[in-house]
Amino acid sequence: MKNKQVILVKKPEGLINESHFSIVSTDIPTPKEGEVLVKNRYVSIDPYLRLLTEEPTTFSRGVKPGSRMESWSVGEVVESKSPVFQSGQYVLGYLGWQEYGLSNERELRPIDPSIASLPAFLGVLGMPGITAYLGMFDYGKPQAGQTVLISAAAGTVGMTAGQFAKMHSCKVVGITDSEEKCRFLLEELNFDSAINEKRENLEEKLKQYVPEGIDLYYDNVGGETLDTALLFLRKNSRVVICGMISQYNVKTPYAIKNFERLHSARATLKGFIVGDRTDRWPEAIRRLEVWVKEKKLKHRENVFHGLENAPKALHSIFTNAPIGKTVVEV
Repeated sequence: MKNKQVILVKKPEGLINESHFSIVSTDIPTPKEGEVLVKNRYVSIDPYLRLLTEEPTTFSRGVKPGSRMESWSVGEVVESKSPVFQSGQYVLGYLGWQEYGLSNERELRPIDPSIASLPAFLGVLGMPGITAYLGMFDYGKPQAGQTVLISAAAGTVGMTAGQFAKMHSCKVVGITDSEEKCRFLLEELNFDSAINEKRENLEEKLKQYVPEGIDLYYDNVGGETLDTALLFLRKNSRVVICGMISQYNVKTPYAIKNFERLHSARATLKGFIVGDRTDRWPEAIRRLEVWVKEKKLKHRENVFHGLENAPKALHSIFTNAPIGKTVVEV
């Protein structure tokens, strides 16, 4: 048997697509003492993967041409040289785009499929859910009665952050890019308002929906969306920069024009990388699992089939992202 892997063959310039990757076969590794061999069931597709192909990267492990693509994955233990894990157990790890991954026992997290489906552990119960939790509670700090604006609101991070804000009795407005996503935010997640940025003028809609301004802007998009949101900052408001998906594939970044609003509104702007706060992950995971189990947090996953379609799935989240989390079934 061989181990199928997806490798990066050339550095993207502009929009990342299938031409930047190749499928290879390698030997299946053998675990040593303290190691665990995992057969991946699902691999994660996330916007930050595009940033891994850049040098330098803000993340700890970039991906150079000729290297396997990194990502989170969930799978089943098939061989263990660790007393911590047994064959047949399901785990989450940073094992990348491949069929079989080898990991140190300390770098795997046991997961319970009775709580939710395996793909959910790459979304609301994984890194994206933790990102929403830390971004909203550690930095956003929503308070009852405040107005919260969220971009890319139909993605896993955005929809989870929005539900946290609703839990705290906030007025929540979501920015997205389709009528279907707007309906989802309004009908399924009970957002107060939703804006289709592709068809509607964002500034005019914000004048309509938040004439009082916003207390918290949770940004996943950057660029012109961020620039427009700055116009509506109230006094002592907060801007949390979680991601800037609109800028990941462009050669010339968008130049922010309304930066002065941070000063006049006495606002704070905080960017964060979820991997910097692993000390906070256990709390986030415990609470996310409880809320999902109690059905207080809604989530949705979209599955591509076949590891060879991982590059196609990554391209899709930049061109026609579905509602929720995108994963690939290996």
